Amino acid sequence: MIETSVNTNSVHIPMVQTGCLKAEFDSTYPIHLNGIISQDEFRESIHRINRTIPSNRILIILGIGFGLFLVGGMICFIVGGVTAVKSHRNRFPPLVGVGIALIALGMMIFTIGCCIVQSQYTKRLRQAIAEESIKYSSRSTTSCSWRLDTSITWFGRYGYHNNRRVVYHLVIDIGRSITPAMENTVYSSSQKASESTPIFSRQDNYVPPPYSNQSSGFCSQCGTPRQDLTAKFCSSCGKLFHQY
Repeated sequence: MIETSVNTNSVHIPMVQTGCLKAEFDSTYPIHLNGIISQDEFRESIHRINRTIPSNRILIILGIGFGLFLVGGMICFIVGGVTAVKSHRNRFPPLVGVGIALIALGMMIFTIGCCIVQSQYTKRLRQAIAEESIKYSSRSTTSCSWRLDTSITWFGRYGYHNNRRVVYHLVIDIGRSITPAMENTVYSSSQKASESTPIFSRQDNYVPPPYSNQSSGFCSQCGTPRQDLTAKFCSSCGKLFHQY
């Protein structure tokens, strides 16, 4: 089912099961893309993305290999245990050790192989979606960007969530909007700029106080030091100080 985000202008395209161990993105045209992307363009883009999804042949091979390791390990474990009981030997049966080693090796190979396959799977999906996003985000009309969203879902009984599964969604963001983090950055930058503007203006329009360029000086007639810079006459002889 195609979902539309409430808070943002985004459309979520889920993956649907199309066969045994096979899943693809739903090619049903979302009505929210009406007037932005045509139905033919949308289906062609989804088809190109789905073509990049690798087959599950590698996973099947890994599963078969893990099953062979598991069966071989169990056989060695059982045969070694029965042989040890019949022979009445106190030492550790070698076949039991071989069985444990085969089971552990099979689990390790299967786990590493699944991680590699999933990593390559996600990488190819992101690359294909990015190519489609470039085509639609450069439009002069209503632009939209495509991205891959992954989430982890746990399956199982309540309290026993032992099955882990990665769920993929194709997200189409309609229009170019500023994220909350970018909004905070822009607001912080503008606030700092507005706060710094009065400082520079005060420095540019700064006017020195009266007589700041005059030294204390002395009276030219009696030599008495000028104590008050605002005084116009000498306090001793009454002579007029020179005005600058």
